[in-house]
Amino acid sequence: MATRPSDEEILQAVERQLADRCGITTRLADPGAASLTWESVLECEIHRSIEEREEGTRKAKGPLSRNRRIAERATYTDLYAYPVEPPADPSQRQVVHLVREGTLDEVPCEDCEGGRKDCDTCAGRGRVDCPDWIVCEVCRGGPDTCWECDGTGTPRTSRARKGTRPRREGTRERAAECKRCHAADVACPKCSGDWRWECSTCHGKGYRRCEKCNGDKRVRHEACDATGRLTVWTGATITHEPHHDALPVKRYPGRLKTGDWCRATLTSPHEDLPDFLEDIHAKRLALLLETRDHEVRRHVSVRLLPLAKVETPADPDHVYYAFPLLSGGIEVIDRFSRQRKTALLWAAAAVVALAITITLTVLR
Repeated sequence: MATRPSDEEILQAVERQLADRCGITTRLADPGAASLTWESVLECEIHRSIEEREEGTRKAKGPLSRNRRIAERATYTDLYAYPVEPPADPSQRQVVHLVREGTLDEVPCEDCEGGRKDCDTCAGRGRVDCPDWIVCEVCRGGPDTCWECDGTGTPRTSRARKGTRPRREGTRERAAECKRCHAADVACPKCSGDWRWECSTCHGKGYRRCEKCNGDKRVRHEACDATGRLTVWTGATITHEPHHDALPVKRYPGRLKTGDWCRATLTSPHEDLPDFLEDIHAKRLALLLETRDHEVRRHVSVRLLPLAKVETPADPDHVYYAFPLLSGGIEVIDRFSRQRKTALLWAAAAVVALAITITLTVLR
């Protein structure tokens, strides 16, 4: 397990960084030469197995002979006393199906007869209503059916219309002989004065065969798989659901992954926290590690990287972070200080303002 470097070791590592990269030679251990604070990175994730037990009446399609798998399930008398081993890996889901002892039975299906029932589309008639006649889609059975007899078959010789023959706007001039009054060039070209025609589906019968049952009046009952029998029992399901929680962490440079992390694994809520954690770390983990309702197993992974933050007046533009490496040395990385970032932002704002000023001057 990694050990936390001493403050002196951290300062010496930062001194070497200053000398190698910036050419600054200074002794950071002197009073006022540097400030050092520990900002160790703590990571923790926990996988829990939460148990749920549920009981109720069950049924399956078909007789017992077709449901042998159900008959082979384990039986119980007291659901909450029945022992089930949680999954070894709490991140895996596990489901156990049980049958209450003495409840497995076979009963006739009450919603059908012999696996068949009346067709719900035709109500057991084998046929459905159908219009025996179809109104002509051109003249709609109105005055334009026949200019001479209006589709009645009786000519209007004594009461002939005057003027232009009526027709729907945009349609062609009448050119058909009326089938009823036999006058020429007066009838709807689609129905020839009949104003309707026989339905091509039912041929004028007024009904057609039901497509769902094909005229048989009865259909297969899917609820019992057309067997007329059901398997019933009182059953229970014991489910182990995986739940994952993690401690929120700040974003740090990716190079921290190469550090010598302190690691520990906990598998019980009664285990002591690892020795490398300080009181402040234990407080952060307290809520995360609380036992949840119906928790039966857990796997906790704790990782800690000792990380020191060093600031020095010798280089006010940078902040230095130091952490131990697996190789045994100490890695130092630098980032712009807040003071430097603010200066850069002001410089960028000044450049933008200058560019705007020059642009406005030129446009004038």
